[in-house]
Amino acid sequence: MKIQFTLAITILTALSLKAQSIPVGSIDLIEQRSRNEQLLGNGNPLISYTLRPLALEIVDSTQTYDIHSKKVTTKILPITLTQQYNTFAPYGWNDGSMIPAKGYQTLLTAGLYAQYGILSVQLKPEYVYAANPDFDIFPLTESSSVRQINAYYLNYTDLPTPYGDNSYSKLNWGQSNIKLNINKFSVGISTENLWWGPGNRNSLIMSNNATGFLHFTLNTRQPVETFIGSFEGQIISGKLEGSGLRSPKSQFIIDGVDYEIPKSNDWRYINGLSINYHPKWIPGLFVGLNRTIQVYRDDMGNSFSDYMPIFDPFQKKNLTNEDPKNRDQLAALFFRWAMKESKFEFYGETGWNDHSSTLWDLSESPEHSRAYLFGFNKLFILNKTKNKYLKVNFETTHLEQSADRIVRPAGAWYLHGIIKHGYTNKGEVLGAGIGPGSNSQTLDFSVWEKDKVWGIQVERYAHNMDFYYDAYTYYNHKWVDLKLNTYAYRKFGNLGVQANLNLSEIRNYQWLLDNNKINLQFQLSLQYQL
Repeated sequence: MKIQFTLAITILTALSLKAQSIPVGSIDLIEQRSRNEQLLGNGNPLISYTLRPLALEIVDSTQTYDIHSKKVTTKILPITLTQQYNTFAPYGWNDGSMIPAKGYQTLLTAGLYAQYGILSVQLKPEYVYAANPDFDIFPLTESSSVRQINAYYLNYTDLPTPYGDNSYSKLNWGQSNIKLNINKFSVGISTENLWWGPGNRNSLIMSNNATGFLHFTLNTRQPVETFIGSFEGQIISGKLEGSGLRSPKSQFIIDGVDYEIPKSNDWRYINGLSINYHPKWIPGLFVGLNRTIQVYRDDMGNSFSDYMPIFDPFQKKNLTNEDPKNRDQLAALFFRWAMKESKFEFYGETGWNDHSSTLWDLSESPEHSRAYLFGFNKLFILNKTKNKYLKVNFETTHLEQSADRIVRPAGAWYLHGIIKHGYTNKGEVLGAGIGPGSNSQTLDFSVWEKDKVWGIQVERYAHNMDFYYDAYTYYNHKWVDLKLNTYAYRKFGNLGVQANLNLSEIRNYQWLLDNNKINLQFQLSLQYQL
């Protein structure tokens, strides 16, 4: 028995992979560079880039410093400092632990990675400080009916505005995990940010827009090859928390009546699945499914179906007493098709925030409760010898309800009538950073060289169109931002520097006609490898 046990451990150790992962949104742009290299024909053609964080070892094994001992491999992780300033109001998304705040804000992270056999530990905590001064919020001068609709949106999601009334200081576990890594699979506990789907700017189901949450994970570390093609996947079970904050009471007192609905203090259980498939016969094509279901812990049962509802049928007719379970589901289908011959890829994701009763219901009204995003990337070689190229990216994201709302309102994405925190963690949306009911279009041009990137991005951002159509009958009060963003990254030895300057011309701020503003966002990030 002892010999068999020793043999088993030896085999598992031999099959193990190093488990260090690249934080989603890493400032050195290593994720995007690896995706570009795949289009150039240099990267692993089986990696979908629709399931992140990525394992560092399959992208670039030179990013950390090794300290070897006889039994333990230890790596010092980079020290990263990000500083940001918004001049007028909270702007920016996909920034993880940072909060939506005006003024100065900083994020500092550092850590260690260690591996012993099949066991790995990554400790990468994050500290955030934000001055968080006041800014203009939804005006109390609007009509009572409009203010009641605004109160409704505040009541059914946890997106407090402003994010508290004091400066903010928080230390959290950040991009940390403890895992067992066997062959191409990994199982463990993590607080890392996740990104599911093919989008560059947004993701319908899971992104790094909010602080990472504690979760159990079973996932692939590399594509798993079979006779019909390769697969990647992840199953999570986690804990979502509320912000503990609320918007000012004045937002809810309308004509002397208090319209605020208290939120539960209970945490929420989330169960999620992301899986993608690369057909062996169609090079570069990846298709997949994302699904999450959340419920307040006090409303959960104790059966397997209560802990793993992601395996339940999608159609309500095949579910027993689904509505009394007080659960909230989001689901999305996605694809990505990378064509290295033309250095081009296009991708898309379409999702629904409600079950369809039957397949006939889905076929008759596929646009009910639907959201979508589509985009493409195209590379143009500028200097083959220096591996210098131009990248063009376009992406459109549409969360606004379709015309089907006229006969069957679905409610805004990320809001829910029972789970009053909506689809959030600690006061920020887990999916697309543009938020409920919003739309965006982004066009990005960037030039890539070794250890150097610079780019310019133009973007249109329409804020919560669902609220607008609920509240107003005018056509010209839409709150729309026109944005010009510039960014650059440069590596100097062990030091990486990323700078961003983002200009937003804000039209009809807070949906007030001719209430036009300007916001400047300055951001400087430093990453140093000891």
